[in-house]
Amino acid sequence: MIPVSVVENYKESLMKMGILVIDLFDKSIYALINRDSDMAKKVISDDKLADEMRSKIVEDGTLIIGEYAPIGKFLVQITNGIWIANLLEMIGDDSKKISYHTIELTKEPILKPFVDLPKMASIAEGMLRKSMTFYTSNVNERIMAELLENEDEVDDFSERIEDELKLYMMESPKNVSRALRLIMISKSIEEVTDFCLKISSLQVSGGAV
Repeated sequence: MIPVSVVENYKESLMKMGILVIDLFDKSIYALINRDSDMAKKVISDDKLADEMRSKIVEDGTLIIGEYAPIGKFLVQITNGIWIANLLEMIGDDSKKISYHTIELTKEPILKPFVDLPKMASIAEGMLRKSMTFYTSNVNERIMAELLENEDEVDDFSERIEDELKLYMMESPKNVSRALRLIMISKSIEEVTDFCLKISSLQVSGGAV
């Protein structure tokens, strides 16, 4: 029989990783909007901690399953934790990609004022917070519906941003590099929302999807 404290400690470790990854994403967007290369560099450096936390969570989860052979909801919580840790690591990687692009963007004049990207990122950040609540609480169908609606909003923003930036690229070859970086940033934000849905879907389905 697996002690409840073992499961609770494991869940706490995963939530700490979630808090870190949310912070990395927030800081990567702050650095982008404020053209703060120092903050972007810090995100890149701190992402190593997320990688370390993911490795520890996966290792601990594997050891718990091997030692206690949990069944039922405890097994689901441990195995889901392993999957979620992997997804959180990928979200951290997206924050790192955004930060790399930000560093390069700060070396050139700003292409255009940020309008849709901050809105898109705000929706993604909210989705990330909502998706993590699924791991420690009962599945909420209303929140799941909100997440699906939010993803549609992000997809719309991504398409609009890409269409607008393509116009900038057609105006002048000098705009191409900056526009492409902004498009790639929007794609990274969009990918974060995809990972959020996968995290939430794990809880809805009761296992890996």
